[in-house]
Amino acid sequence: MINKKLYNIGTLGKPHSLNGYLYINHEIFFRIFSFKNKKVYINNREYEIKEIKKHLKNRFLVKILKIDNIDSAEKLRNYEVSISIEEIDHYLNNGLPWPGFYINEILNDNIKILGYFYSDKYIFCNVWDNEEVVIPYNDHYFAYENKKLILKNKLVN
Repeated sequence: MINKKLYNIGTLGKPHSLNGYLYINHEIFFRIFSFKNKKVYINNREYEIKEIKKHLKNRFLVKILKIDNIDSAEKLRNYEVSISIEEIDHYLNNGLPWPGFYINEILNDNIKILGYFYSDKYIFCNVWDNEEVVIPYNDHYFAYENKKLILKNKLVN
């Protein structure tokens, strides 16, 4: 059996409509991706996304394959939606993967990603390099090469 490392990217909300749609509150990083025909894990069970679409007030709805009624959808309410680390190359934004994959990981030069946060449409990472430093998460400072995240430019001397 392959041990899959799963990462939570969101939570399912209340059902919307009789056809089995659910609200999904997922990471801002992933909101540009369609997820159509992609596999996700809900309560550690594999599912396939049939559709994901933007709804009112910047909210999103998700339709999961074989969840076709409100009763089936209600059973998934409040569960976390996860993806596997094996899917990392499907989720690159401007050449960079989601920083959540690298929390508490050591990058080059013993630099550790402590966390990340959003400010407007931008992502910033808290990193440890002899002290905690906040660095913009963009291709000026980071690169994803040979399936590894590296820090290209440091802010501290």
